[in-house]
Order: sequence, then structure tokens, then C-alpha cells
Amino acid sequence: MNARRLKLSAFCVAMLLCNTLFTAWLLSGNAAGVAGASPLNQNAAAAAATTIPTAFSYQGTLRDASGNLVNGTVNLSLRLYGVVTGGTPLYSEDFANVNVRSGLFTVIVGDAQALPASVFNTFPLYIGIKVNNDAEMLPRQRMHPVPYAMQSSSAQNAVTADNLAPGGGVPNLVTLGSGGASEITFLPNNGKITNDANGLALTVGSNKTVTVNGSLVVNGAWNAGAIHDVGDSNGGPNVTKTYPVDIRRYVVEAPDKGTAPTTVPISDTILNNFCADADGCTVSLYMRNWDGTKPGLLAGVSGYRMALSAPNNVGQRQWSVHDPSSNGVTGLDNNGAAQNLMNIYNACIFTDGAYVNGGNANDSAVGFGLLNWYGTPFYESTAMTCVLIIED
Repeated sequence: MNARRLKLSAFCVAMLLCNTLFTAWLLSGNAAGVAGASPLNQNAAAAAATTIPTAFSYQGTLRDASGNLVNGTVNLSLRLYGVVTGGTPLYSEDFANVNVRSGLFTVIVGDAQALPASVFNTFPLYIGIKVNNDAEMLPRQRMHPVPYAMQSSSAQNAVTADNLAPGGGVPNLVTLGSGGASEITFLPNNGKITNDANGLALTVGSNKTVTVNGSLVVNGAWNAGAIHDVGDSNGGPNVTKTYPVDIRRYVVEAPDKGTAPTTVPISDTILNNFCADADGCTVSLYMRNWDGTKPGLLAGVSGYRMALSAPNNVGQRQWSVHDPSSNGVTGLDNNGAAQNLMNIYNACIFTDGAYVNGGNANDSAVGFGLLNWYGTPFYESTAMTCVLIIED
């Protein structure tokens, strides 16, 4: 068969079909930058992707070198480019034994071979056709959307994952700060969410509140800003500042281990967080199942106030514990001599020393412990557990 050339005008209807399907491809959610403003839109795009084929039909006419319409079969190669001449194809597909009748042929591009969505990130896009062993025909044909489909370009101006840049957002509703989507301000009242290396921060403005309709579950520390007002005592103004308070409860248990108990360690990090600030912490000490007949019940003392100083230059810390009537004890942690902060019936002991296998306690290191002691017959049930509760 003589060399053939593709009539570039082809059929307007054929190219309209081609471009309509190409536009449908863009609207189906396969092209990058498709709108994703809400899960509803994403679901709609996903549904569209299941009904619109990821391929398009291409139709044209072939004439031989004398201008006669071709009949028979030919081998076609179709290539998509981002440039009108030269360049490397973004996609290519070969079609063997294509039927041509009265010059007319039709191929389905992307049906037998996957057509990557990334190809359509390039605009404009050009089609190049090669017949049998002939060179690719020139000029290449540019792909265009049909008129009404051009309205879909407005979707590229929606708030998407691709354009959440500093200064962007939704006019009069949301603006993005210097951190892009990591800093979101809600208008008109300027509530802000900031996500950085320090964590996620919610700013609601002066004298504003955060309302939670439903249950609020906090896994981890929950800090509140306590107000610390320091007076001058000489007629000067007060100095007001805030400090964080952990709104948490720390529970330590020491089970019965017979006549050779060892002190259960208390987290020094938590103890410092709770008890080494301006208002100290509240401690309670209980026995659970003290006689073996009252499972789950607690007996002991509560509402004691504990204060803990920062370590001095030799690593020692002052501590004090006072009951609700202001009777209390003070001591020095890590001074070589064990002291008890709280003791109920010589059965449960909150101490700054360490007992090992029932041996004598020593205070040769920083830290506190809870001891389930032996030797008190009335409270010697093996089910008895010592419970220390620390609250800030």
C-alpha cells in the first residue's frame, strides 16, 4: 500500500466525540487537581470514576498519496505530546490490523493499554499519528474541550490539596497563614488552628470558650492554665501569671508480697509535674480488701496536700505532706535516711526510701515509693492492696 496521510480536518463529529470523552476523563476524578473540598465531592468523584471509562475514542479518515479513500487494514501508532513538534511522547499506543472502510477508522485509546492520569496534567496536548512504517504525520492535532465542558475548569479553582498554600482558603470563611494548611484562621471571629513542631494549638481569642457537644476523651496529659497572683505586700500591684496544671489522676498500687516486700517505685516525672508547682498536689493513701471480705472497698486517708521542691546542688529535694487539719511532716529526699510521708496502720507506707525484699530502707537515690508492709495481723490478707492516688 502506498504512503497514506491522515486528513487533519477528519470528521468534526468524530473529534467532538474524542474531546468530549477527554473532558469526561478530566471530570471523572482521574486528573490531578480535581476538586476535593468535601468527602461528599470525593465520593461523587469516585462514583463517576466507576461509570466513565478511562479511555477515549479517536476517529479519522485515511487517504493514499493520490487522495483516494483507503480500504483494508493498517497498523496505527498513536502518540500524545505536550509540544506541537519534537519532544518525547507522554503516551504511545500501537493498534494492529485496524479496519479502514471508505477511509474511516476508529480506535479506542487507553482500552488495551493503561492511559496514566498524569498525561492530562499537560496542557495543551497534541495527537501524533503514524501509519504502518511511514513517518509520523505533521502537523500534530491539538486536543480541545467541547464548549460546555470548559465550565469544568472552575473546579480547578476549588480548595484542594494542591492549592492549600499560604494566603489561600475560602473567601470570608477560612484563611491560611504562613504555614499554609498548618495554620487555619476561621473568619470573622479569627479562631485559629495551628499545627507545628510543638503540637496542635487551638486559639479562640480572649474570654472565649470551646464548647464540646458530646463526650470529650483525652488520652494523655490534659493541662490547664492556673492563675498565679503574687502580691507585693508593700502596697505595690500584684504580678499575675499562669502556670500549667495537669488535670490528671495518678494511681499507684502495691500488692501483698508476703514477708519480703519490695517498694513499688513512683514515677518521678509525674510526681514532679503534679507536685513541684505553686500549689503542690493532693495525695490519698488507701488499703483495698484490707480484711479479705470487702473486695473493691477502700479504707484510708485522703485530702493530704504535698509540696515538692526543685533539687538543690547535691540532688536533694525538700518535701512536705499536710493533712486537712494542717498537721504534717517534712523531709529531705536523697539524704541517706528513709522517711515516711504517709503511713496507715503500718500496712501501707508512702516513703522516700527504698525497701528491698523486706530489708531495711535506705534513701540513697532520688525518688519515692509505695510499700505494702507485713507484720500487722489484722491487715495481713493476701488480697490486700495499697493504693496511692496523686492528683493535681
